[in-house]
Amino acid sequence: MKITRKIFTLPAITAAVLVAAACSGSSGSGHSGSSVQIRAILPPNTGPISSPQNASLEKFTQEYESKHPNVSVEWQPNPTSAIVTANATLVSQASGGDAPDIVWEQYNPLLSGSIPTGILQNLKPYLEKPNPYVSGNTKWLDLFTSSTIPYMTSPDGEMQILLGSNVETAFFYSKSAFSKAGISGPPATWAGLMSDMAKLKQSGTTPFMFADGGPCNPSWYERLASTSLLTPELSKFVVDKSQVTSGLDDAVGITRNVISMNNPRYAEVWKLLAAMEPYMLKGGSSYDACSTPSTVSPPLSPQSLLVQGKVAMLWGGSWFIPQLDSAGYTGKYGLFAEPPITKATTPYATGVDTKGVIGGPNGDGQWSITSEKADHSMTPAKTKTVMDFMAWLFTPQHIGPEVKDWGQGGADIPTVIGASVPNVPGLASLVPAKAPAIVVDIALDDVLSTNTTNTGLRYLSSYLSGGMSYSSFASQWDQNLQTGAQAYAKQNNINLAKYK
Repeated sequence: MKITRKIFTLPAITAAVLVAAACSGSSGSGHSGSSVQIRAILPPNTGPISSPQNASLEKFTQEYESKHPNVSVEWQPNPTSAIVTANATLVSQASGGDAPDIVWEQYNPLLSGSIPTGILQNLKPYLEKPNPYVSGNTKWLDLFTSSTIPYMTSPDGEMQILLGSNVETAFFYSKSAFSKAGISGPPATWAGLMSDMAKLKQSGTTPFMFADGGPCNPSWYERLASTSLLTPELSKFVVDKSQVTSGLDDAVGITRNVISMNNPRYAEVWKLLAAMEPYMLKGGSSYDACSTPSTVSPPLSPQSLLVQGKVAMLWGGSWFIPQLDSAGYTGKYGLFAEPPITKATTPYATGVDTKGVIGGPNGDGQWSITSEKADHSMTPAKTKTVMDFMAWLFTPQHIGPEVKDWGQGGADIPTVIGASVPNVPGLASLVPAKAPAIVVDIALDDVLSTNTTNTGLRYLSSYLSGGMSYSSFASQWDQNLQTGAQAYAKQNNINLAKYK
């Protein structure tokens, strides 16, 4: 699930618990008297440490260095926004023992097992201890919201990632277009969504743009529908007990013909998408929901289509909020969470709540700590110092301003209880109170292989544009799945025959 950016009301906690020791002048432990230099990678698309999007991070880093004169932190700009590319660079650096101390990571590739073992450290022992900069805290992990923790936890129980903010997805709609079509409010179900699209079309407005020129909209849909419809069959293919299905899970599901167009339940995923095609604006392959509005060559951002009234709805991320506001569209749009698929739409509906399966704690502030094997400057003592610094950054008083900067004042919400939250109307409705059940992620999110994703995107675009019949799509889609499963198995030395 490609996410470039990623508000729920946080539970009230006593002030005594949330008073950071930083504010009272006390300091944490975990650093010796010797000099320690920390090399860290900034969040993607935020520029250098001196940029406005990193202003709070720079301020709190300087405060930490002032309180710990033996520690210096070198924040390095992130040269890529693609986690696949970033992880390839990390693996290459780790092979020579030259990986940075703090690296940008995302939960999906980590939980799906695509990061070679031995590169990242298990942070759970530190998270099980108090955050030294929060008074009254007995366990650092308790400061994270309950919906965040499952995304930090690997199938083996280790925690190799810290997650700083949530970013969510939603349908953004034109209030005037909905009013013209006689639609009084957001739909409560998928059937309601389809009914509203019919009303919009009848009123003379093109209802929807499905931007399939990049992986965002396609991978989001796959997650939503596959999670909803395949949940009853999870026991048939889930091997790794993780929050998100892994490459092994998917390969097993493909081998056992559960993830197959021959399985009516799985085939329904793509039939339901095709049912939306009559309401889609043509030319979706020229747009990508994750492209920035300033992009001048395809795939373009679809936001101008909503602003100019060419479509009534877009499927976008919470980062659309500051971008649409910057385009002068403030107050002219609404947003709603993806509605659940119910029996009114398909007999294969399960009633599973899919809120949050697409976004979640996937905003900026996602970091992992490299191992001594991957980073020859790392030692147990240095790890202790690095985690002390991360504890400082993840206090409620610090992570709130950091996230506000990264989200440009409204796109992201902190994962830490008690952190300040931007007041953005409607955003709170997008975030689940607890983590969803196992999220099914298959072909379009680089879980099996990048080639599987790219090939799948081509087939899907052709299918939606009318260039490929359903039968042809089904056949080639299955072949792509089989090829992806075999590629994953070969790369990871897995004998799929034992799972038949």
